[in-house]
Amino acid sequence: MYGLDEKRQQVLDFVNEISEEDASWKPSEQEWSILEVLEHLFLMEQFIVHQINQAIKQGDTQQANTKPIHRTTNREYKVDAPESVQPKGEFQSLADAKSGLKKTREATLFLIHNKDQETLQNRVFPHPAFGDMNLEQWVEFIGWHELRHLDQMKEVKEKM
Repeated sequence: MYGLDEKRQQVLDFVNEISEEDASWKPSEQEWSILEVLEHLFLMEQFIVHQINQAIKQGDTQQANTKPIHRTTNREYKVDAPESVQPKGEFQSLADAKSGLKKTREATLFLIHNKDQETLQNRVFPHPAFGDMNLEQWVEFIGWHELRHLDQMKEVKEKM
């Protein structure tokens, strides 16, 4: 659904090939470790699920133009992550990260399961770079966001 499974599998395939030591290594004080990137993905999906839930409950019908969310993978364009989705050291191991990511994915799928397309297309909330996006685009964005950060994790690995 929305390409989420395929994109998540790419992240997991990468993560399954690295050691705990590699996952914790930071290229610099300003850059995230792979474990911190995974925590950011967890926090971001958790945030998106919360926002989708709020948008559905509030029930304000709004339209938003389709955004080029596939461009999320372009790492030349930088957006600072809001404080609420910056890693705080919650994950101590890759197992913690995988467990957290599994939980947020289950929450995402549970939330959108049984929601009609009209509801997902007629509720919006803003993205810092793309502006207002409908809920359907937000769900799809999760996968593109993960691919963006998969590239970041690969960059960290290359710096080792």
